[in-house]
Amino acid sequence: MNPQRSALDLGDEAQVLYRHILRRAPATIEEHAAELGWTRTKAARQLADLEAMRLIHLAEGAIIQAEDPRIALGRLLDSEEADLTTRRQQLIDVRHSLETYESDFRRGLLLSGPRVAPWERVPASEAPAAIERLARSSQGPVCQVTSTLGRGPGHLKAVKELRAEILASGRVQQSVFPLSVLEDPHWRELAEARSTAGEQQRYLEDVPLDFIIFGDQGVLLADEEEQEVRAPDMLLVRAENLRLMFEALFAELWRRADPVHDGTAAAADIRVLELLGLGFKDEAIARHVGLGLRTVRRRISTLMDEHGVDTRFQLGVAVCRRGLLDEGDTQCGTPQ
Repeated sequence: MNPQRSALDLGDEAQVLYRHILRRAPATIEEHAAELGWTRTKAARQLADLEAMRLIHLAEGAIIQAEDPRIALGRLLDSEEADLTTRRQQLIDVRHSLETYESDFRRGLLLSGPRVAPWERVPASEAPAAIERLARSSQGPVCQVTSTLGRGPGHLKAVKELRAEILASGRVQQSVFPLSVLEDPHWRELAEARSTAGEQQRYLEDVPLDFIIFGDQGVLLADEEEQEVRAPDMLLVRAENLRLMFEALFAELWRRADPVHDGTAAAADIRVLELLGLGFKDEAIARHVGLGLRTVRRRISTLMDEHGVDTRFQLGVAVCRRGLLDEGDTQCGTPQ
């Protein structure tokens, strides 16, 4: 049995013959060929396609008669749509299986050991694909250190969309930027959008180099020999000992960096800092803010940890840099 022909298989010449048959009274193939200026062989070849699709049939005396096209072509289209629905469902099933395939792949990596070189050079043109591959195959936080906004693949549309997808999934992303980016007029809007999406941001006076850690998979570094290139080549480091070294470096940079004040600091913490800056002792601060002495000391200790400092003097310097006490008529180090 021949497989059913598709309506999409109807060629240009077959369509010419089909329309000719529809527009005139039933006739033989010789009559159709003569009127079209075709040879009988050519007409017969196209007629065979129409007959295979059951668009026409041969009546008594080899007379060609057309079927109602709404019924005949409608039948073919229904078949095409059914095939398309089946194919679409198959694609949906495969997409839903991606997560389990990735899980099996990671399990295989653990059993067989590393299958890739400890490091490799990634051309700038391939950086977006490498970033997507690392983001989707890794587990754990994404930790980034960026020295400038205009350099590296982060400004590319595909990478921006991937970052948004990562943040939307709830995955932790921490980024350290130099304080100089705060001078960029477009940065605040960009930073707020990324922060709202879930990115944790901190700022350092000076950022030593550009790199991004993709969880347990590797570290991507910018080529430091191409300082003036907007989209430099990258170096992908997979060796575990080097990855752990970069994780330790990031942890130290993150500890030293400060978040920028966004107006969400607790009012009680602001008051504690104000009184601390005015020279009040812990007992006096506790009375003024209506908190217990142990609570005040615990809050001061927590604030020191949050700012990555070891002394109360360093805490005062840090909160001045963040602008926590620069609200209204209050100025850092100056009584109200």
